[in-house]
Amino acid sequence: MNRSAFLGFVALFSTGLALPASADYVRIGNVDVGYRTDRVTQWTRFGGHMEGLRLVADGNDVWCRSIVAHFGNGGSQNVYSGMLREDRPLYVDLKGGTRLVTDVTFTCRSDRRGGAKIYIAANVGRFQNEWRSSPGWATVWSRIFRWGPQSGYDANYWVTLGRERFEGRNDRETTFTGWSGRSVERIGLRAINDDARCSRVRVAFGNGDVKVYDVGRLDQGRMRTIDLPGGNRNVRNLNLVCRAVHGRAVTIEIMARK
Repeated sequence: MNRSAFLGFVALFSTGLALPASADYVRIGNVDVGYRTDRVTQWTRFGGHMEGLRLVADGNDVWCRSIVAHFGNGGSQNVYSGMLREDRPLYVDLKGGTRLVTDVTFTCRSDRRGGAKIYIAANVGRFQNEWRSSPGWATVWSRIFRWGPQSGYDANYWVTLGRERFEGRNDRETTFTGWSGRSVERIGLRAINDDARCSRVRVAFGNGDVKVYDVGRLDQGRMRTIDLPGGNRNVRNLNLVCRAVHGRAVTIEIMARK
């Protein structure tokens, strides 16, 4: 990135891996990146104002000649130039007139045969009502955001029991015990701030039985459920072996349904 582009970037945005705990980024789509040849790709599907954007390379590191955001006020900004690393998400903290993004144009390439992807995630923050009233709410956004029964999460039936944090891209093991004698029929797991992969979920029951599940990949914001057998619904603890897929850490929300 040249010096003038960098200074302009700093003036409008702040980026980094450290984010407020309340920031909840949800993936809204992706663009494909071509092999060795710069490909210009535009993402235009936004439902309203945002607090921030997160861009994550997937499949390989991606070299970007430019990533340009265009705003509702008619302005534009080259928000990034350089190597977008697979293990280092780029956070764009939107301010003032830049909160309404109309499109993001990527001029990027991958040195891996078959190319790569860049995933786009939004932190909608206080602008939920705007996205709810957008033309795409019924057909698109209601299926992505966890704001109602349409997204697969119904607050009338599911209870959040707690959260566990996994650091790094290697498997980490933790045991969650906050069940308080609950008898449940299903367990829900939801990766909050990144994709996750859980190679083993071990459920221990009050009667001494143990069941082991390979949950696999948890796409950010999408809940995966585990159906419990009829005779074994009094859960004593949950042992998880999980890791972050892209970033340095991932938080997994643990839920139960009676």
